[in-house]
Amino acid sequence: MTPTETDTGGQVVTWTAFPDRSTDRFRLVVLHLAAGVPLIMGLAVLVLLAVTLANGLAVENVGPAILVVVLALIGGPASLVYLLLAVEYGSKREVQKLMPSIGWFRLRYIPVSLLGGGILFLSLGIQPGLLLVYLIRLIICKTAVDLRYTIGRIDPDTASLQQVRGAAAAEYADDAGLDTSDRRVRTFDLSPLKCVYQRQVDDYTVFIPRYRPRGRWGRPLVLVVPNDTATEAKTTLDTVIRTADWAPDGGLDRPVRIVLGGLGVLFLGTTGVFAIVGADALPVVAYAAATLGLLGVIMLFLSVRG
Repeated sequence: MTPTETDTGGQVVTWTAFPDRSTDRFRLVVLHLAAGVPLIMGLAVLVLLAVTLANGLAVENVGPAILVVVLALIGGPASLVYLLLAVEYGSKREVQKLMPSIGWFRLRYIPVSLLGGGILFLSLGIQPGLLLVYLIRLIICKTAVDLRYTIGRIDPDTASLQQVRGAAAAEYADDAGLDTSDRRVRTFDLSPLKCVYQRQVDDYTVFIPRYRPRGRWGRPLVLVVPNDTATEAKTTLDTVIRTADWAPDGGLDRPVRIVLGGLGVLFLGTTGVFAIVGADALPVVAYAAATLGLLGVIMLFLSVRG
């Protein structure tokens, strides 16, 4: 869309970024890496069931074998009878819950899935704390994928950013512009914007906004636009920085600060008690307690600086 002049002398900039989802290698790699975990777990369950069935038939103790057969036929949402009934009588939405879409699945990416699941289980065997690192990296990759699918609009007159991103952006109808009444469209106030840095990554330009004190909460920390819109977007952001009038308020409400501070103290206290009396516990429990302590520190920081 062609930028339009505004009262502040800036330009309203609108962009649409839609890589081809069916051939987007980065997206496919992330999806298959994430699918590797349930894939490996599913294979392990199937092997366990097969071994149980074989042992039950081989040694005259057929109880476990009968149990496996019953569970496979009528034992719940994963059983054959349940799936057949759901397909026959269930609604389309119910069937989708039982059988999620796998239109993104590619046979040539199976090694990627096996690698992702294998690395996770190997890391758990070496150091259980690596599970948290794995999950954090997966969330970062998923966010990076979503940022590349965006419809956005920056208006310097109102110092606002409207955008929809991720899978919702790929399904969003942009013919009539962004509809702020649509819950998929998020609106951000950019008036606390202090400066912005930019860096080009392939076909995109990544903007990293910096906000004034107490102005960063609830606002985007990264903005990704196509390269052909980067110049106009940078000009519009500079206009917002130059013309926006913003004064810091009190930040988070007092009740919210009290709740965050209380939970932070509780989590840190739990971590301290565990460090004193539970030093010989399982490593997984120790890392869970350490995670609680980290969350406690974050909550205390937000209660003071939020």
